[in-house]
Amino acid sequence: MSLVTSNPNKQLPSTQELSAEQVANWLSNNSDFFIGRESILAKMQLEHDCGESTESLLLYQLKLLRQELNQHKQNHEQLLNNARDNEKRLKRIERLLVKLLEAENTEELITLLNEELEQNFNLPFLRVWSHSSLEQLPRATEDQQEKQLALLDNKSSVSLQLTSSVAALLGLDELQEGSAIICRLSHSNHLGLLVIAHPSSKHFRQQDTLFIEYLGAILSSLLHRHQPKSH
Repeated sequence: MSLVTSNPNKQLPSTQELSAEQVANWLSNNSDFFIGRESILAKMQLEHDCGESTESLLLYQLKLLRQELNQHKQNHEQLLNNARDNEKRLKRIERLLVKLLEAENTEELITLLNEELEQNFNLPFLRVWSHSSLEQLPRATEDQQEKQLALLDNKSSVSLQLTSSVAALLGLDELQEGSAIICRLSHSNHLGLLVIAHPSSKHFRQQDTLFIEYLGAILSSLLHRHQPKSH
């Protein structure tokens, strides 16, 4: 490919065999080359992928700019939708916390939590296990505790797929499949396990574990508050 230029500022020899890649690199580094030479752009033709027609470079560039603008608009709309969803979610969390603070005992606390999660978060399955001396909660046997904690793998919370055996271990006998997030409950010492489940195996997202950990911290504090004080 031969490229001839009379402009010494472009630092190209008068005649030189260049590859298409070299031309592309040179034009990338000299984006002002076509200023004042727009007629060249208008004459250049690009073939479509289908090979049935051609269009000028200017029209092609305009089409690319429009596509880029549409993509930016879509990204902006997605950000706005995410912001709206996060605001709604925050309001639901605030209402949930207010409800939990109104509970007068452990039984009422768990009942309110169950109702709120099902009605406002589409989370129909809740189990709260005691691994200590928490009253008014089902107490896991030592074998159950060991197997339940093994699911956490030394983490504060994990999201997992349910099988019939795992569901039974977590007290979700009515579920043969689905997904769940389990979270360690602790208040100065280990208290138990929070289990939230859904029949869909793809319901939970990665960021949901942060919400469950936050909920678990609040629940741990309230459970500790409602336990009878030893004398």
